[in-house]
Amino acid sequence: MTSPRATARPPRAASRRRPLVAALSLAVLLLLAAVLTGQGPSVRPAQSSGQGTAEGISKIKHVVIITQENRSFDSYFGTYPGADGIPMQNGVPTVCLPDPAHGGCVQPFYNAADSNAGAPHSHADEVADVNNGAMDGFVAQAEKGLAGCKATDTNCQYGTKQTDVMGYHDGRDLPDYWAYAQNYTLQDHMFAAVSSWSLPAHLYLVSEWSAKCTTDGDPSSCTNALQTPGRGPDPEIIQNTLIGKCQNGLDLQPCQDALKAAGISPDLATQIDQLISTSCKPTDSYPTCQAAVDAAPVPDDLKKKLTDVAKKLQLPDYAWTDLTYLLHQQHVPWAYYVFNGTEPDCRNDAATCAPVKQDAKTPGMWNPLLYFDTVKEDGELGNIQALGNFYDAARQGTLPAVSWVAPTEKVSEHAPAKISNGQAYVAGLVNAIMNGPDWDSTAIFLNWDDWGGFYDHVAPPVADANGYGFRVPSLIISPYAKKGYIDHQTLSQDAYFKFIEDDFLHGQRIDPATDGRPDPRPGVRENNPLLGDLTKAFDFNQPPLPPLILNNATTY
Repeated sequence: MTSPRATARPPRAASRRRPLVAALSLAVLLLLAAVLTGQGPSVRPAQSSGQGTAEGISKIKHVVIITQENRSFDSYFGTYPGADGIPMQNGVPTVCLPDPAHGGCVQPFYNAADSNAGAPHSHADEVADVNNGAMDGFVAQAEKGLAGCKATDTNCQYGTKQTDVMGYHDGRDLPDYWAYAQNYTLQDHMFAAVSSWSLPAHLYLVSEWSAKCTTDGDPSSCTNALQTPGRGPDPEIIQNTLIGKCQNGLDLQPCQDALKAAGISPDLATQIDQLISTSCKPTDSYPTCQAAVDAAPVPDDLKKKLTDVAKKLQLPDYAWTDLTYLLHQQHVPWAYYVFNGTEPDCRNDAATCAPVKQDAKTPGMWNPLLYFDTVKEDGELGNIQALGNFYDAARQGTLPAVSWVAPTEKVSEHAPAKISNGQAYVAGLVNAIMNGPDWDSTAIFLNWDDWGGFYDHVAPPVADANGYGFRVPSLIISPYAKKGYIDHQTLSQDAYFKFIEDDFLHGQRIDPATDGRPDPRPGVRENNPLLGDLTKAFDFNQPPLPPLILNNATTY
């Protein structure tokens, strides 16, 4: 069924890095702490009888991955006809989750609000939400988030009155997304690739791993990091292992050696270790030494140097392999389009933080490729572009083989951003492709990065140590997608990689055993036996489906 808000038209004819930072000494940590403290109506979907065969995949010349933020499948499609949605009997939910703050329990409820609050969504929150398979921790974790917010704080992530994580939307609030489901393909068992929050999720969307690396440019130095990827090891580990090196006033050489190994100039290393040594006794504990350094006067010139060092050391280095490395090797063009603005995610599950600047030249949680060594070494930083270039490429028929599109806060649907803004933005992106010459050879994979704390009733299967995460909304929009089809396969965003690799890379995988970059990732995600096959959602023998041009669309 075609949405009344849309018009359909007939299809057209087919037409790498600097010296390595291996470790941080106690001295740097102490001084950085001292100097830098601060921080529509529904329809019953049809089931296609067509075949999505591997032979037909070559009809797809362009894959566009559009990623939105922080919604669970049940929160958007929990009442979609034929989908594995919220457990109900006679239209009434049969589940009720414990409410420790108010007593009793909370059932899923229809929520027409355009702006939602959401809840904490770290790895620890996911574990608590799942609660050993009971799937009943959502309300409790949301209330934990509320407790961390102040009514006067405009940056509070989760609101200040009552949790809404059990709320769900339907076709009245999501006419565009439900129209895409009715006219193309909905996937009701698409799990987030990683059981964690936005940064690891976005890393998985480009590399199928989230890690931290101790040596710049060395993939073998990377280790698994579900919550805090980037540069490692964690400060606590460094403090424990190097506690004696900059605390012994009788022998400054170990401290200077450690600082130099961290890429700090000899002169600055000398200043740092002298300040530490004069402030601390060799027998002082770490807290005692830290307090002494905090109290010590720090010259202004040293403060400036330390600020510069902090900026360097706080920058992640993603040394493991990402998909662009394989694309570059086989001369497959790609682009990562970034909407200039802000991104709102708080690090380390903080309830409150100010939005952070985002643009194509600024690395961030939703724009991680700028930090990947492979992108720098391959000379492809220019492939990370402003969103305006996407609209131009779609209009001109010059979309690359593989595209990612990242939103800005306003249109991301990341709570509390308005859902209506997100839908209009996504419809604008899809309309741009459908109105351009590349539509007849394009597959759009529309997905959400993680669950955002919102309720979902399906326990994630265990793919490996990192996930899967919760189910997220997921749609395939393509002239060869099965119309009105619901794909019930177990999937994760790793399936996007498998599709791209089968289509453009002759089946090559991100595999340390074969790609020449020996990162110690847990396994080859595309080959996981749990993972379904996206081609089953396609019928490459069907007449191409017409574009569905939605009227309520915004182009930026």
